[in-house]
Amino acid sequence: MISGKSFVSKLMMVTVLGVGHNALAAERFSVNDWGTSLEKSLSEKSGKTTLNLLNFKNLESKTLNSSADEKIKAKIKQAREQFAKGQYSQAMNLYNQIPRGSDYWFQVVEEKGWAYFRMNDSEKALAQSKTLISPQFGEVVNAEAYFLQSLANLKICDYKSVFKTTQAFKEKQRDRVASVQDLSKNGFNDSFLNVLKKVDKFPLQANEVGESLLKLPVLYYKDMELQKQMLRFKVSQKGMEVLAKNNTQRTLQTELDQVNKEAFAKMKVRLQQLAADETAENKRIIGKLNLVEVEAIQRVHTDQQMAESMFTENEFKKTNADLLVFKDDGRPWVDELDKYDVVTKSCAQNVRRKM
Repeated sequence: MISGKSFVSKLMMVTVLGVGHNALAAERFSVNDWGTSLEKSLSEKSGKTTLNLLNFKNLESKTLNSSADEKIKAKIKQAREQFAKGQYSQAMNLYNQIPRGSDYWFQVVEEKGWAYFRMNDSEKALAQSKTLISPQFGEVVNAEAYFLQSLANLKICDYKSVFKTTQAFKEKQRDRVASVQDLSKNGFNDSFLNVLKKVDKFPLQANEVGESLLKLPVLYYKDMELQKQMLRFKVSQKGMEVLAKNNTQRTLQTELDQVNKEAFAKMKVRLQQLAADETAENKRIIGKLNLVEVEAIQRVHTDQQMAESMFTENEFKKTNADLLVFKDDGRPWVDELDKYDVVTKSCAQNVRRKM
């Protein structure tokens, strides 16, 4: 299992690989910069600038509505609509337009895997799942990535890998699953409170929430309601510090204190809900993983009675100067992610078995 620090550095590498210069250069809202502006505004007699800076609805609208995020979410929605219609190739074309640096990239890779699975291309489905549960990301991706790999392995009769996938899930996801389950009861944990303490810029980005991804729900930092309350909490806190330092605006300090307390309470409720939803999904996935294992055990005994001639042997595509083939040791380099190709010995066909 990789350390939190190692995970963060690799995640940052993958993020930068996929982000364009415009995205990197985009200015985001800074709580500290806002505090400086508020302090300067106190010298104005009219107080108009101060009141504008404390307009939370306007602040949220300008800060959290990322046009880049909205375009990506719209593209994913279109892909899902095509998927629901059974138009998997069209869905794949849309998924492939999502850059690797997007915070939604894990989600997209998983959904591409399911599209391949529905197209009866278990090998390409496995290629996607291998990226998701690689050592770089195995601890923080959605639990369903493990189910995808387990089911694809079952379909190609790779029963040993079915058991290895379940074991990998237990080893890599145990701590996070338990942490999220506790979070659904308590509402906060140290990981979230550390993020809340340190965060300065909004919208939040993966490389800034760091090790919290090992202890909190998947994509929690992209949830709009949670970000809204975090923004309100941080800004109201900074506002109270500025006003207290300048010994002014007692009424505004009281109002900000109320905003701060309300935001803190709503953060807890929202985080609890996100954790509860993921905990319910984790339980569902664990149940399915167990069912796949049971089916694999049954099939092991059945397939042992089959003749070797009933299985077909596939060949890997020929290599050239631009294509190299390496044995998969389960520890890919970052630039290999999402570039797997899998070839398997296929199952015996036309055999009546459970699936």
